[in-house]
Amino acid sequence: MKILWIVNSVLNDLSQELFGKPSNGVWMDALLSDFKGKCGYEIVVATTAKRKNVYSYKNQNIAYYLLPDSPPLTYNENKKSNIAVWKTLIQTEKPDLIQVWGTEFTHGLCALRVAKGIPSIVYMQGYLGSIARYYQAGIPIKDLKKTVTFRDFIKGDSILQQQKKYYRSAKKEAEILRLSGSIISENEWCNANIRSVVPNIKVYSCPLSINKTFSKKEWNIATIDRRSIICTASGYTIKGLHMLLRAVALLKIEFPEIKLYVPGTPVVSDGSVKWLLRKRGYTKYIETLIRQLGIGENIVWLGRLSQEELAEEYAKRHVFVMPSAIENHSSSLKEAMAVGMPCVSSYVGGIPEYVRHGKNGLLYRFEEYEVLADHIKRIFTDDEFATNLSSNAKKDMALLHNGSEFEQICDIYRNLK
Repeated sequence: MKILWIVNSVLNDLSQELFGKPSNGVWMDALLSDFKGKCGYEIVVATTAKRKNVYSYKNQNIAYYLLPDSPPLTYNENKKSNIAVWKTLIQTEKPDLIQVWGTEFTHGLCALRVAKGIPSIVYMQGYLGSIARYYQAGIPIKDLKKTVTFRDFIKGDSILQQQKKYYRSAKKEAEILRLSGSIISENEWCNANIRSVVPNIKVYSCPLSINKTFSKKEWNIATIDRRSIICTASGYTIKGLHMLLRAVALLKIEFPEIKLYVPGTPVVSDGSVKWLLRKRGYTKYIETLIRQLGIGENIVWLGRLSQEELAEEYAKRHVFVMPSAIENHSSSLKEAMAVGMPCVSSYVGGIPEYVRHGKNGLLYRFEEYEVLADHIKRIFTDDEFATNLSSNAKKDMALLHNGSEFEQICDIYRNLK
């Protein structure tokens, strides 16, 4: 069986071949590694990039394509040359099935429009309809208006303008869902939202794979750096860093040594002219908030980390926090639970379907940072409770991600073909 995967980034093998370094495909790479060398399956992985010609590369039974024009973020699905290149790829490879990884970008829409008669399915990652709805993430309108930077003004890309773009993208997302007619999901929250857009859509269940690196690590109360917090990468509003900062400020009163470790590209600027010209509205808001709260010395910006480096960080820190305004599912949260970290998460999206409050984690309403602070304090001060959360989280993730994802996805492919 030949399956065409339409993905949003350059996956690991191709990234190593082109750039000499691993990718950040995470869950896609985790599942793709299970297909490598498997008889009976050919996977064709395609994405787009800023280039003039098609680039192809093959490793065992996995073929990779970089299609020309632009990256997925700025792709024009209506451009004639883009339509033609997808049509040529599909006619050349003749896939039995097409899987679109996520609805965030429109290169998948371009492909589905020309893939007449080929069964297709969308693996739900984020859900744009809900992201648009919650994009302001509890930031007052008066503050949103103050965040507009020079860069935002020139590009027409303030936080409020970004929200409007998500609403427009949600309309294209609906077309992707209608054309595919099938989704792979891992929670009822996602299913309910998709059915509100496409009532007769077929729903298949399979959890997103997480990298095995995390389950190999083990959190231990005896060796952690106490009073330390690590969170998800926090580059834009819905990731909720601003609410977590308010919780840290409350905790600092009792724990002045508290440290918050933030992975991913730093949200704050480095003071250079280049940063000043490129500064986004959310960066301006976060910088202002940090100054107002007086917590600058309590924050450590980790930068981009490999999966191995991130797992190491998880094993060292006292608490993991997932503070998002909305999530379909959070791979970062699952990864931290797989390490055995005591975790606190906002009660959003499909999260409550695997986080059991008080058993394997703690939940709170996104905007109630006072409750978030109290949950973190409980873990800081009750080692027995923290250890029980840790043990249960690790066990539950081992059960949820028990290695059956590959068989589940293969069953779905066989049903669709």
